[in-house]
Amino acid sequence: MNLKQMEYFITIVNEGSISAAAKSLHISQPPLSTQMKLLEEELGVTLFQRGSRSIILTEAGKLFYDRAQGILDMTGAARQELEQMGRGLHGALRLGMISSVETEAIINRITAFRTQHPGVNFCIYEGNTYQLMDKLNTGLIEAAIVRTPFPEESYDCLYLAEEPMMAVGMAKHFPDPHADSISLGQLAACPLIIYRRWENVLNHMLPHNRQDYLCVNDDARTSLSWADTGIGIAITPASIARCTRPGMLLKPITTPGFSSHITLIRRKHGTMSAICRDFITYFSGGWDSYRPLETVPSSNS
Repeated sequence: MNLKQMEYFITIVNEGSISAAAKSLHISQPPLSTQMKLLEEELGVTLFQRGSRSIILTEAGKLFYDRAQGILDMTGAARQELEQMGRGLHGALRLGMISSVETEAIINRITAFRTQHPGVNFCIYEGNTYQLMDKLNTGLIEAAIVRTPFPEESYDCLYLAEEPMMAVGMAKHFPDPHADSISLGQLAACPLIIYRRWENVLNHMLPHNRQDYLCVNDDARTSLSWADTGIGIAITPASIARCTRPGMLLKPITTPGFSSHITLIRRKHGTMSAICRDFITYFSGGWDSYRPLETVPSSNS
């Protein structure tokens, strides 16, 4: 198995057929088909089913596509890093971001870094926190901007911002719609919509280790979408809570220790490009929009 075979495979998947990929690669179809057969024989799996007009990926093919794309991305990044040596920052930063951290403050900070280093581009990988941690562990990305809670011991963490958690929903679901804030104790009897990573935290902080949530899901935006239908109360970080539709109530949750930190992470002891090193230094050198972690209690306490 070699990089050329991976490139051929990725092209076939992206183009949708071997014939279209052959045209894109400027080679004839028979040798391309031969290379794919050799690749499948070496791997011992069938990567795709060949149809008359298109190919259909097998489960093994889907997995190999992700891994091959990652290897090709890392190869390209290594080439760029070698080329940039001795001529300043130039190339792409492979950065992971979860949806709820793509706030104006974060994007503005990244933009300011780009202004200082015009030779830098960004290759953004999106997913939930655990998906991005997996990409960090495999080397597909160099750094990620995520939220607590997550297992922090395996990563170097730069805590950028503490945000309060908010309860978002229609007035009919709140015990006191006119109150300026609410506690987790008051929310215990409400129909709650929560993000899965908060389930264990909430189980310990809510009275009676509550388990019967209305909805448990994998994305803060999903929680907000469910709340917008009027079915219950979503618990989300403040920045994404403000994206709710007009007419919804937004109440800060005042229970001590219940907050979320936006965190820039990288794998401990992992290699780091000059771009990534300067990016992390830039973020640690000043964060005017938020209070630093040291001045606030931990969300994991």
